[in-house]
Amino acid sequence: MKTIAQISTPLGSGGIAIVRMSGDKAKDIAFSLFYAKNLNQENIEPRKLYLGKFQLDQATERCMMVYFKAPYSFTGEDVVEFQIHGGEFLATKVLETLLNNGCSLAENGEFSKRAFINGKMTLNDAEAMIDMINATSDAEIKATSLLLSGKFTNEIKQIQDQIKDCLINLEVSIDYPEHDDEYISIKNIKEILQSAKEKISNLVKTNTTGEKIRFGINVAIIGKPNVGKSSLLNCLIGEDRAIVTDVKGTTRDVLKETVVYKGIKINFIDTAGIRESEDVVEKIGIERSKKCIEQSDIVLCVLDASDNLDEEDKKLISLTKDKKVIYVLNKTDKKIVLNMDNAILVSASENKNIDAIKEKIIELAKVNKLDFSQVYITNQRHIEILKQALKDIDVALDVAQTQTADIVDLETKKVWSTLGKITGESETESIIDGIFSKFCLGK
Repeated sequence: MKTIAQISTPLGSGGIAIVRMSGDKAKDIAFSLFYAKNLNQENIEPRKLYLGKFQLDQATERCMMVYFKAPYSFTGEDVVEFQIHGGEFLATKVLETLLNNGCSLAENGEFSKRAFINGKMTLNDAEAMIDMINATSDAEIKATSLLLSGKFTNEIKQIQDQIKDCLINLEVSIDYPEHDDEYISIKNIKEILQSAKEKISNLVKTNTTGEKIRFGINVAIIGKPNVGKSSLLNCLIGEDRAIVTDVKGTTRDVLKETVVYKGIKINFIDTAGIRESEDVVEKIGIERSKKCIEQSDIVLCVLDASDNLDEEDKKLISLTKDKKVIYVLNKTDKKIVLNMDNAILVSASENKNIDAIKEKIIELAKVNKLDFSQVYITNQRHIEILKQALKDIDVALDVAQTQTADIVDLETKKVWSTLGKITGESETESIIDGIFSKFCLGK
């Protein structure tokens, strides 16, 4: 397999840049360009940094080199990395020199793909690594690190192994009926499939929480004009992002801002004040607000604590009857007229009691007491595969009631194969390429 090279750090100026090679010729190419006193291919020690000079066209770069001997490297191949001064042009010149001396340019994710091919990671590990790189909250990092630990993959492999053992016995009974009992083999298949169904169903159930960990909790802020929605949004995110005026109908579109609270992302959506209006633009904003209510996980219904409920307030409350709602009584810095059970009293103008809203949000979303010792499915591809596996199991269980052993064998193999799309044991080359193409260059 060709030796590949790529810059593994973001382009731009910085303290250091790393240029990486992987492949059988990595060490040979490295020693044709890197010089350090008393160092050669025979006495170099793996995993040790060496200070020396990298030969460019008509200049040298003083840098560090480290060698990872196969199979004890990220890719499972010989790997050499150069830690050079962090200039974009310099890193590009080092890479260009490697390419001119026998390396091929690595494609997106090609280092990680080789790690998969060489048994250093599963497909799940690769996808978890992508999610870890793209994580934007503590909860995402914790959930992803558990996936990287291999717990999810091990659970799926364990189910696959149990199915495979039963299939072996079943196929023996098909090929050599005199040596095995077909009835017992099918009975065992049914028991394993029922057990697999329960385990997979439990994993699927975690996706509701997993989606909130990955994408955040969508919270629509609604209320009639001038109850202080925009002021409240500014308090919730700690920035002046929404326009605040005394003029009704100022917010005419949906404004979305994300904050991280106790490791969980909360997506606040400030909507146009909902009221009867003849203004064409404002009417469009109001319709978008109603759509946001439908698509949100939780609704913050903001009411004016200094005034009684009117017909517009009552219409708003009726719009949220089928949603998880937090009633927020704003303007408590004025004389309080309105009282509601379980409502949160705040003052956006004085930034008072704002965190009480966030606490209630993560409580209603059931993410305030996450147990990161268990797996949460945060990857949409994984959840679709698990749902398909459940369908395959139902078909296999159904045919196991009435059909012959060869049909049961065929349908049960489909379950094993579907689960293999997570572990990579039965995945097609095109999907493998698709997964690793999501990585950046040099990964």
